[in-house]
Amino acid sequence: MSIRLKPSHLAVWAGLLPLAATQAAPVHVYQKVELTFTATRHYNNAYTDVEMWVDLKGPDFSRRCYGFWDGGQTFRVRIMALAPGTWSWVSGSEPSDPGLSGKSGSFQSIPWTEAEKRENPNRRGIPRATPNGHALEWSDGTPYFIVGDYFYPASTTRYIWRYSDEPYPVDSPRAGFKDMLKFRKSQGFNMIYVISSFPN
Repeated sequence: MSIRLKPSHLAVWAGLLPLAATQAAPVHVYQKVELTFTATRHYNNAYTDVEMWVDLKGPDFSRRCYGFWDGGQTFRVRIMALAPGTWSWVSGSEPSDPGLSGKSGSFQSIPWTEAEKRENPNRRGIPRATPNGHALEWSDGTPYFIVGDYFYPASTTRYIWRYSDEPYPVDSPRAGFKDMLKFRKSQGFNMIYVISSFPN
């Protein structure tokens, strides 16, 4: 059996191929999606002279999410899906900038499995007050119990920051921020308190 394709059929197939090649991979619910934009205009102080955003829409959701200037001509907006399904966005800026305004995109969001949620409870969503206001719960209704520690000197040399993942014992003067964080996580802690102040 032979199949004969007409030129119009080939045009349809050719039109579908780039779409399939450029389609973004799905992301999980509550997983950060970072959008990067490059301004075409130059500003004396982009931090104060430009306001940039995307209007994000998804299942039962429609909201404006603001971005930030990240040096040079670069602006970023960080968004996430709150439910599985199709999410779309359209960018805007004030003043209008061709590199920042009128861009659009979409992505598919998929749920985490129960096993993945047990591995990392943050995959259950955003902590919020329970309906009676007396406790906290995750977005999926699972109870959320705060077990925290004070990392107030985190911006000092007491909590050394290293870019490598080489571990040091927490009872050693060489222990750093990552070592202390991993130690508390292994003990079941799910929150740390940090004071961050200029210039540290």
